[in-house]
Amino acid sequence: MNNNKTHVLVADANAAIRRHLANQLGEAGFGTVLEASDGAKALQQLRAGAPVQLLLTELELPGMDGLSLLQALRADAGLSKLPVLLMSSGLDKALAEQVIRLGVADLLIKPFTSKRLLERVERALLRQARPPAASVQPVLPPTPPAASERATILVVDDTPDNLQLVAGLFQDRFKVKLATHGEKAIAICQSDAPPDLVLLDVMMPGMDGFEVASRLRQHPGSSLMPIIFITALTDETARKRGLSLGAIDYVFKPIDPELLQLRVANLMHFAMHQKQLQTDFDRMTEIALLRAEIERLGGQLPAGLG
Repeated sequence: MNNNKTHVLVADANAAIRRHLANQLGEAGFGTVLEASDGAKALQQLRAGAPVQLLLTELELPGMDGLSLLQALRADAGLSKLPVLLMSSGLDKALAEQVIRLGVADLLIKPFTSKRLLERVERALLRQARPPAASVQPVLPPTPPAASERATILVVDDTPDNLQLVAGLFQDRFKVKLATHGEKAIAICQSDAPPDLVLLDVMMPGMDGFEVASRLRQHPGSSLMPIIFITALTDETARKRGLSLGAIDYVFKPIDPELLQLRVANLMHFAMHQKQLQTDFDRMTEIALLRAEIERLGGQLPAGLG
């Protein structure tokens, strides 16, 4: 597929994330990447004749959300066939079924890596380009990770003794990655193999933990990554600042090992749930595509697939 002839419209309320998505698509060789901060502005650009071959939109948009935008497109004769790749962090099964019925090209659960984003964009465009006879053989999603695959924790602290202490609490149950400064932590979190949870020290030389968290929140691959701050700062102002940056928890030093292990275990349930959602929605999307094509040919979906 010649990506430089493919123009994309990105709709997301967060300007920093919107810019990162546009940059990722541009670096991958796609053509013009337009931007919109809400559904109404995206629809306005499309109806004005913007030369777009794919819409990449967040579900949770202000005003006209992603669902309403999708409904408006499907009701518009000139835009009804436009492929839509929907991003979300809070999609449930009922809502997923609704957007699939509206013909969404693909669903992408946040957070996601740059690699996964580009794979899904390519897949959405390939689905649109396939002739009807070929669509009876859907592009199957990647095989989900084995149930035995361990989740990953990133521990960030400039003190080696602290790294060793915290890593030792989790290395028997999880994969543990270590970073002694903020730049390395950000690089790991925004790589193609990001952690499922970050245990982040606040007081570090150079870039402190608050700045690390702020930069993570401005990138689509780490904007929703769970963070637990671990710090000796016990004042309420520091705690509120940490929570305002989207931290899930705030743990004071000296660490209570048993309590930290319990908190991490609870958060990992959420991280694993998000991963399972992507697998479930991939299956729902593929079954819907298969059902539509088989019914078009006058057949029925085999029992057990629907």
